[in-house]
Amino acid sequence: MLLSRHTRRRDVVASLGAIAAGLARSRTAWAQTAVARKVGVATSEVHLYEAVVEGLREFGWSPGRDVEVVHGRPGASMEAVDRLFEWRPDVLVAGGAPRIRHAAERRPSTPIIGIDLESDPERSGFVQSLSRPGGSITGIWLDMPEMAGKLVELLREVVPDLSRCAILWDERMGRPQFEVTERAAARVDLAIEPLVFDATRDLELLVTSATASALIVLTSPSIFPQRIKIAAAAARRRMPSISIFPDYARAGGLMAYGPSLTGMFRRSAYYVDAVLRGRSPAELPVERPVRFELVLNQRTANDLAIRFPLRLLTAADEVIE
Repeated sequence: MLLSRHTRRRDVVASLGAIAAGLARSRTAWAQTAVARKVGVATSEVHLYEAVVEGLREFGWSPGRDVEVVHGRPGASMEAVDRLFEWRPDVLVAGGAPRIRHAAERRPSTPIIGIDLESDPERSGFVQSLSRPGGSITGIWLDMPEMAGKLVELLREVVPDLSRCAILWDERMGRPQFEVTERAAARVDLAIEPLVFDATRDLELLVTSATASALIVLTSPSIFPQRIKIAAAAARRRMPSISIFPDYARAGGLMAYGPSLTGMFRRSAYYVDAVLRGRSPAELPVERPVRFELVLNQRTANDLAIRFPLRLLTAADEVIE
């Protein structure tokens, strides 16, 4: 029996509708599967979390659609890492050696992308080697010895008659940094005054009670969130100060030279993307920061009656007027 034209048209429409419905279901199923990809970011700073999100967008991921990125807070607490693990992320971005170590001990099988300025990843046992980490951890680590010498050099260039300098450091994780900075100071006959920071001490009082005439601020996940208070305390003591954190100068410190922490967290998206697409952290080489920033705070210099050498003003990535 021959079908009518109307019947054939109706069947074609129905078939097209079924195909469209099937495609819609496929897209929905794909999206649901993709959203299951979870990335945890353990850092105290919102702008560093946002840097990871922006980095993932650059690698073609759509946060909220095919990947979900959650910020673990507050502060440097290990409880934030624990809460992220309750959410069962596919990969964790962890800032600072304490978070990296805690995460590795808590969930050894979870891929961890470490961002760290304090530790040596090989000596700390995080990786077997820089070129082939060999485990569940990889990421971006700073090579500190060269940086320490640069901080001393810059501070002496701005304060040529400097003879005694305070070094603010975190005794829980910063001894390697402190020791290389101490050696760099000794090479130029610069006496040092250690300012040992821990959770029991009033950081502002520690800085304002220093007898040295300048300050070097070393790095720590506990020190970084206090950068505004440290810069203010140094200003009250009329101490020229420098840090590895570029954000320190933006917070009111005199100057800073070091890797862009924002850039490091943005770069962590490269590792996250690789892991989410099936690669193992064991085969992803550890990187060193590639972008360094010299930031000068002209407002603070004016308050301290300091003139930046023309060479530094010309070389600076940013001068805060």
